[in-house]
Amino acid sequence: MSEFEFCRLLSSETWPLRAKVLWPEKEPGEACRLAVDDQTGVLHFGIRRQGEVVAIGSFIPQTHPELAAVNYRLRAMATDLSCRNMGLGRMLIEGALEVLKSMQVNGVWADARHGALGFYARLDWDVTGASYDVPKRGRHRLVWVRIDD
Repeated sequence: MSEFEFCRLLSSETWPLRAKVLWPEKEPGEACRLAVDDQTGVLHFGIRRQGEVVAIGSFIPQTHPELAAVNYRLRAMATDLSCRNMGLGRMLIEGALEVLKSMQVNGVWADARHGALGFYARLDWDVTGASYDVPKRGRHRLVWVRIDD
């Protein structure tokens, strides 16, 4: 048995890692809530090690305006710095896509930070379009994958 476990999370269980990795200017807690966190259809997944959440990703029913057949969005994905390069991001994405595919989700898209583009490319996601700035977060590009093929 692996020391890591893929699992569903409550939105509040994602907040500490969001603050630690993605939004260090925010205090862990309510300040890390996304407005969509608890809306119908939003799914939060994580990887736990000995009960501690070490990787997260939130999947939101939202169609990209340029990708009509891609109807879920990944937001706020992060892996604890102490657990990087251990395959946990891949484990999280693969587990989440399996769940979403069983729900007849067509595909997933995300605004990916430039530093993560290689990660998505290695997972066979399309990296498309021009780079753009996300305030306080830096350069991003659109990444997406179909899962209904």
